[in-house]
Order: sequence, then structure tokens, then C-alpha cells
Amino acid sequence: MEPHSVEKPMVYIRTDGNEDIATGHLMRCLSIARALLHRNVQPVFMVSDMTSLKLLQKMMTPEEQALRCFPIIHMQTDYRDPEKELPIMENIFSSRKNAPLLVDSYFVTPQYLSTLKQLCRVAYIDDLQAFDYPVHLIINYDILVDNTFYKSADRLLTGVSYTPLREQFSQITYHPWDTVRDLFISTGGTDPFSIASGLAHRLLSSDDWKDTCLHILTGPMHLHRYQLVSLAETDSRVVLHENVTEMASLMAECDLAFSAGGTTLYELCAVGVPSVSYTMADNQIPGVKAFDEAGLIPWIGDVRNNPNFYEKAVEQLSALASDADRRRAQSLRMRMAIDGAGADRIAEALCGMR
Repeated sequence: MEPHSVEKPMVYIRTDGNEDIATGHLMRCLSIARALLHRNVQPVFMVSDMTSLKLLQKMMTPEEQALRCFPIIHMQTDYRDPEKELPIMENIFSSRKNAPLLVDSYFVTPQYLSTLKQLCRVAYIDDLQAFDYPVHLIINYDILVDNTFYKSADRLLTGVSYTPLREQFSQITYHPWDTVRDLFISTGGTDPFSIASGLAHRLLSSDDWKDTCLHILTGPMHLHRYQLVSLAETDSRVVLHENVTEMASLMAECDLAFSAGGTTLYELCAVGVPSVSYTMADNQIPGVKAFDEAGLIPWIGDVRNNPNFYEKAVEQLSALASDADRRRAQSLRMRMAIDGAGADRIAEALCGMR
């Protein structure tokens, strides 16, 4: 059921998150929603199922939940078949024709977007370039974007200046120290290949890393969380972090990072934490390669076809850990590339679509 009418102008946001598609879509859309709220615009989320709804609510602060800052419409549909939700969309936008819609889903089709475009002004976040999206506004914050690919959109927002990070990433300070004492490890919301545990075991058994604390992100969707909990209970150098609200501060406390492809790489750049990356899904490869080729974050390869994955990971991390000058230079390049203000730039563009 649609929320009660509000006096503020509205922007609808259609997205989802679960074990299959992870939580990155929800997180970046929430960053944009917060930027809209700062502009006195009411964001209204639209999700397909209860899994997405509950995950989105968990990402909100207690204050945001108490004040009901972000209403959520639960459409009770299948996120893999968005065309079946079009009747719901038609009903909503029949009375909200002036409200723009931001769509963030890998499952959209040309027919789905074409129909929506007839109902309202549509913006789409793209990082796949699967087809020429028939929308009014395209947002693609990859490092290297071929703008000629998009022929149907009225306007393009491309490049890393439109990376929709949380506001905290535009306000953080960072200092690269001479010695690596804290390593940040991020393996995505689910970690299907148990990378965090596999890497941790190798580092903990090495004398080169005996004085380093491993800060590992985990959570309720982490498929191998029990292994990490067991590891943290037996070794004080392993610190698990769940439901982190001040991610920028956590990153800023670390001297080095290891992360899968995705939004986390942009966050690490905004903070300036020298990092090493890897991939575990096809859609991560173009972006991670671009980070590597731009000299921002070296990529060790894909875990799915790399028999020497952990050896390469430890080798790259150790090379960075032993070279303070290299880490300082990398940190500077990263911070110069991404300033953390992309969500506000997107919010400004969405407000201009009314």
C-alpha cells in the first residue's frame, strides 16, 4: 500500500537486495535517498519482497527508522521478472506523474523500461551496458565509460564523480603510516567462496603478519560466518565487524585493504586506503580491471579460475605492506580520483527531472 501523501516533492527508487544479488544496490540507493532528503525531497523505496525490505530497514539508522524517513512500498513480486510489476507501477504513477523514478536492477528489460518511460521520468543506474536503455537519465560511475553506447537516454551522468557513496566518505581524513598494523578485508555480503576465512588462515600462519590485526566484514548473509566466528574466538588478531554504520571511520583506521570488486573499492578510494582487489563474478571484472589500469588498485585476478589465488593475494599485500612510499603514492592517487560527493550530484540531477 502506498504511503500517505506528503508535502515534499517525491522521488521513487526501485531496487532490491538478497543473497543472490547482494546488498550493493540497496546501499547505493540509500546513499542517494539520504542526499535527496537533505534537499527536502521525499524518497520512496519500492522493493519486490520481504528480504529486500528487511535488509533495507537494517541499513537505516535507528533515527531514520523512528522518523520513518524512507517509506518502503512492498510490491510482493519476483525481482527476476520486473515486467510483472508494471500494473503496480501504472497504478502508483497514475497519481504521481511528476515524481521521477530511479531504477537500480540487473533484471530490467527494454520493454520494462519503455513502459515506465511512458508513465514517468526514469533514471537508471547502469554498470553492465547490457543494452541501450530507453530512459531519460543514465548514471554509470565506472572509471572508464563509453558514452557512445548510450543513444536513447536524454542525459548521461558518467564517471567516478557520480559514485553514490555515503556522506561520511566525503568528510573523512586519512594518514598512511609507515607500518601496516591493521588490514581491512571485505569479501561481499555473502562471500560464497569463503575468501575471508581462506586468506585469514594464510596470513595468521605467516611470521610477516604476526603483528597485524585483521578487520573482517561479515553479517547475517555471510555464508561462512561460523568459520570466521570460530577463528575470532581462537585468535585475538581477528576482529569481526557487523552492521557497520561508520564504514569510512573503520577504513580510515586501517593501513591496507583487500576487497572484492564493487562499491567497496570506490569507498576505499574516497578514504585513501592502499588496497588490493579480486573478482568472483563476471560483472565485477570490467570495473576492477579499470581500477587496475588506472593505477588505483591492483587486481590479482578471479578466484574462480586462479589456482594460485591466495599466493598471489599474500604476495601483493606483502609487497604493499613492506613499501610505505608505494602505499602513500597509491593513497594519494585514490583520493584524487574520488571525492565522495557523487550521491549529492545524482540527487541534484533527479530533482531536476521533475
